Amino acid sequence: MTQQKYLHGYQDIEQERLRHQAAVIEKPIYDFVDFSNHKELLEIGSGVGAQTEILLRRFPHLLITGVEYESKQIAKAEANLNQLGYSPPQVRFIQQDARFLELEKKFDAAFICWVLEHISDPIQVLKSMKPHLLPNAKVVITEVFNATFYTFPLIPAIMDYWKIYNNFQVQIGGDPQVGARLGDLLEASGYSNISLRSGGFHLDSRNPEDKKTVFAYWKGLMSSGAPALLEEGLITSEQIQAMQNAMDELAKKEDSVFYYRFIQATATA
Repeated sequence: MTQQKYLHGYQDIEQERLRHQAAVIEKPIYDFVDFSNHKELLEIGSGVGAQTEILLRRFPHLLITGVEYESKQIAKAEANLNQLGYSPPQVRFIQQDARFLELEKKFDAAFICWVLEHISDPIQVLKSMKPHLLPNAKVVITEVFNATFYTFPLIPAIMDYWKIYNNFQVQIGGDPQVGARLGDLLEASGYSNISLRSGGFHLDSRNPEDKKTVFAYWKGLMSSGAPALLEEGLITSEQIQAMQNAMDELAKKEDSVFYYRFIQATATA
């Protein structure tokens, strides 16, 4: 089956950005995740292992199986985790399409982070995953809600770029607002005990260093889509530079504000 286009690409710089991103946003996500009473975890869309690293550091007893479609990401994940001292059977990566999983065993936990936004039919992934989970297995999913992104002051160079970025994700079959739909998607896929929480950032003059860090992280996130947007003729190099310069200006501005919310769902199989 032809792979769906991926907004961020698989360049070396993007693979490293994913690891940096995971570290920056670790606390807002993982301070509300608890797999301490689970043993075998299935991670869908494990990518370069950026989230896998955090899961193993926080829950070192876990045995993790990561499923990833792209072979380049698996090679990078294996190298990253091996460098940190992790290897099979504690962690292993399998190349499969998450919409059509064929796994040898069942798991008592599952984790998905920043994946469903890139998939045209997320319900197909959730339904494909369910038969491979034990009864009452814990499922944690964290997803984007890009309509919530706001800065003060509002700068057209940033917001115009953001609109193009999100529209392209829709064009290639993704959903930059999928976080808002997690409750319905899980219910339609047959999961139960579904709960949702909103997490993210609201940074202003009270936390200047955190604000600088998150503006730099977000600039990298937005820039990661630039090669694809350029290739498609949707944006110019000048627009990319203007966005990046504006993000740098906001990071330095004392009274600037950064606001963004993601959605985290917890459910049972």
